[in-house]
Amino acid sequence: MSKGTGPLSKLYNVIILSVDKFVPKSAQPLWQSPAGPRTVFFWAPLFKWGLVAAGLGDTLSRPAQNISLNQCGSLAVTGLIWSRYSVVIIPKNYSLLAVNIAVFFIQSFLVVKHLRWRNEKTKNMVYKHPYYPIWSGDDW
Repeated sequence: MSKGTGPLSKLYNVIILSVDKFVPKSAQPLWQSPAGPRTVFFWAPLFKWGLVAAGLGDTLSRPAQNISLNQCGSLAVTGLIWSRYSVVIIPKNYSLLAVNIAVFFIQSFLVVKHLRWRNEKTKNMVYKHPYYPIWSGDDW
């Protein structure tokens, strides 16, 4: 139960109290657990799986040149950081660990995909600077 006094905390408490009546006895251990559906420890990882689904969609359909290196890199790093955090907090949140490991691996794959594309692109590119019109023909 939320101990807050704001309107969202009151709404949350009303919803939880009304759902409490319908939870079967066999599901009570999960419902009452410290990382169960009554807490943010359950819902945050559940919704974070949306990032995993979006990453999978990018992996399958997005061309390498359209992958944002900054976005994928920052998501990979946060996945790694939150993976560590999920096992040092109390209660240990293994669902948060699983989703963050998935985010880390998928976003890291996208970073590598983009870097491979960038490496292949630069091998075949001739650089012509707009303020240096004379091209010497040197390969270095």
